[in-house]
Amino acid sequence: MDLTKIAANLGSAVEEIAAQDRADIPQFVPATAQGKRGYDHVIDAMNRLPRPIMALGSLAIFAVAAISPTWFEARMQALAAIPDPMWWLLGAVMTCFFGAREAHYIRQNPVAPKH
Repeated sequence: MDLTKIAANLGSAVEEIAAQDRADIPQFVPATAQGKRGYDHVIDAMNRLPRPIMALGSLAIFAVAAISPTWFEARMQALAAIPDPMWWLLGAVMTCFFGAREAHYIRQNPVAPKH
């Protein structure tokens, strides 16, 4: 048993498998809207806002807490007064919003099964 031949054969087999896998990766190219005007552009822009606003808002909370701790503490006490069912409702709305959006894109661009 020659280990160098086994290693060479194994290396070439791995390269072939990797090349086949690279060829099967589906490429997602988002379709650009053709012929959309005014209202549709505004709605498309608004649909892109929630995630960046939440991300930047989370960072802003930390900045405000560092800049003005007393103001931040007052706001957090107000948030603590909100009943739990209202937080659950907010969580359900956000889950449905992002879940429906993700499901829409998955249905539009299904990933091809590998053979």
